[in-house]
Amino acid sequence: MIRLLILALLFFLGYTLVSAVLRSFSGRGRQVPPEKTRQGEEMVRDPQCGTYLPRGDALTAVVRGEKHYFCGRECRRKFQEKSPGSGR
Repeated sequence: MIRLLILALLFFLGYTLVSAVLRSFSGRGRQVPPEKTRQGEEMVRDPQCGTYLPRGDALTAVVRGEKHYFCGRECRRKFQEKSPGSGR
């Protein structure tokens, strides 16, 4: 019984090692999304409520040719309503 457990453990370690080596050679390792850097993800400020949030989590809208980031649909809607000529 102990031999079987040791054999299973060795198989698991071997599989993990081989898959890690293959991932590193194939370049398919963990790829960082473009909005993230080594320091982390850029934080943006919601112009309606002032909340800071990661750019990847923010909703966007272009108002008067400028891209804005929002924490939610309600803040985006309120900002677009108060902005003249926002062109939803």
